[in-house]
Amino acid sequence: MLRCGVILALCLGAGAAGAHEINRSYTLVSVGDDSLRLSVTLNDLDLRSLVPSLDRNGDQTLWAQEMLDGASEAADTLRKRISLKAAGADLELHQATVEPDLDSEGDLVARFRARAETPARVDRLDLDLSRYLAPLSEDHRILLRIQVPGRPAEAALLSASEPVHRIGLSSWERESLWAQAARFLVLGVEHIFLGYDHVLFLLALIVVGSRLGTLVKIVTAFTVAHSVTLILAALEWVSLPSRLVESGIALSIAYVAAENFWLRRPDHRWILTFFFGFVHGFGFANVLRDLGLPSRGLVTSLLAFNVGVEVGQVAIVALLFPLILWSARRPGHARIVRGLSAVILLFGIGWLVERVLDLDYMPM
Repeated sequence: MLRCGVILALCLGAGAAGAHEINRSYTLVSVGDDSLRLSVTLNDLDLRSLVPSLDRNGDQTLWAQEMLDGASEAADTLRKRISLKAAGADLELHQATVEPDLDSEGDLVARFRARAETPARVDRLDLDLSRYLAPLSEDHRILLRIQVPGRPAEAALLSASEPVHRIGLSSWERESLWAQAARFLVLGVEHIFLGYDHVLFLLALIVVGSRLGTLVKIVTAFTVAHSVTLILAALEWVSLPSRLVESGIALSIAYVAAENFWLRRPDHRWILTFFFGFVHGFGFANVLRDLGLPSRGLVTSLLAFNVGVEVGQVAIVALLFPLILWSARRPGHARIVRGLSAVILLFGIGWLVERVLDLDYMPM
C-alpha cells in the first residue's frame, strides 16, 4: 500500500523530476553471511545521463512516468555499470530493480537495488564504480556506506579519480583510525572549497579590509560558533530543517554583503560573525550526515572533518587577504568593495529566494 501511494504521488504530484541538481549519489553495501545487498540512490539528472533512452519525449527532463516505464532498462544498465569482485572473480548482481521514490527534501530520486552471492572464506571485496561514474560530471561524488556484521558501519567517498573501494571482511582489513581521520580531514577541506556559499560569506566578511587583529577575531568567532553547532547537529543532539539552515546561510551572505555598503569600521564585526557561524555549523553538519559518520571512531572523524573545514577556511583567507590589503592602498578601493559586495549580495539574494521557495535556477 505504501509503495502504491509513493508511485501515485510521483505520477500525479511530482511532475518533472528536475528540482535539485546535486553532484552526488549514495551507495549502501550491506554484507551478510553468504550474500550482500547493494543499493544506489541517484537523482533524475544522473539517471538520465546513465540511461539517455529513458527520456522518451526528448524534452531533456526525466519525468516520474518515464522512470516507471523504463525501470527494467535502467536496472539492467546500472547492473552492468557496477562491478563487484571477490578474490579477482566477478560477482553477478541479480534481482536488480529500479524504483522511483522521494527523498527527504521531496525531490524525485531513483533507488537501484540488487543482490549478489558471496563465496565462503573471502577476506575482501572490490567495488569498482568507474563505469558508473564515466557518463557523469567530473565533480560527481559517491558517498559509500558499508555494513558488515559484527563491525561498526564504515563510510567512504568515491570519485572519478578514485572509483574503486576495497571492502575488508576480516578484522585486519579494517581501516585504521588514522586513515579514517585523514579521509574526513580531506572531506572537510574539499567541502569548503566546493561550498561556494561559504567562500562568498568569507569574502564578504574580509573584503572591506582591516587590521590583522580584527581579522583574527572574525575568523576565530566564526570557527568557534560553527564548531559548536557542527558537533551538536552531527551527534543529533540538536536538529533543524535543512531548508531553514540553507536559507539562513543565504541570508547571512546577503546581510554581510549589504552591510559592506555602510560599514565604516569592522572592529565589532566578529560579534555578528559569531551568530552567523552557528547557522553555518548546521550546514556543515548536513554534509556530515550525508556522508554517514561511522560509529567506530565517530568523535575522531567528526573532529577531523572540523579541522579540515578550518584548514580550508584559513587557506582561503590566506590567499585572499593579501590581495585585499593591497587593494586597500589603491585609490579606487571603495569602488572595488562596493562592486564585489554587490555581486555577493546578488548571489545571496538569489540563493535565499531559491532555498525559501524550493526553486532551482542558481548556477551554483
